Amino acid sequence: MQGKLGGLVSTFSKRQTLVEDIILLVLLALCLLGMAITNFSPARSYRYWLTMTAVFWVGGMVIVWSKKPEHRLRAVFLVQTVHWLATAVAVIGVFVLLNTGRLNYETTGLVLLLVLGLAVFLDGYRIGWRLSLLGVMLGISSILAALIEQYMWIITLGTLAVVIVIVLWERYRSR
Repeated sequence: MQGKLGGLVSTFSKRQTLVEDIILLVLLALCLLGMAITNFSPARSYRYWLTMTAVFWVGGMVIVWSKKPEHRLRAVFLVQTVHWLATAVAVIGVFVLLNTGRLNYETTGLVLLLVLGLAVFLDGYRIGWRLSLLGVMLGISSILAALIEQYMWIITLGTLAVVIVIVLWERYRSR
């Protein structure tokens, strides 16, 4: 009986890690897409970034429940909602700065990526180190993009490669 239970627990924990990995990769890809949208169509990026805060909100809740299903729904919902509503207010604030002429279209995407990087990092502090790592990578990507704009796609591919290596390493280590 103990052997079957141990195998079941092991399978469940691998599924939890897989759910988290998939969510993190999707969130990273959506942020990189957001940078491209902001560069090519700044007017449409406003809705995209607000939608991204909602996507991160849902992603964070799914990760928490996949890791610890015993968490109370109300507590997780409240913490995640307050965190991501505050982030949405910051995103709206960035667009107010854009509309008043304090920011230009080129820097708006970078600032938004930095704001989301910070929010993801802080959410990861509560949820798990991988989410924090994603936040750090988003923040570093925005800073590097500001410093080396012509190499942005190389940085993007490098970031994606680092994430894939981390996911594969975690899979290898768990076997």
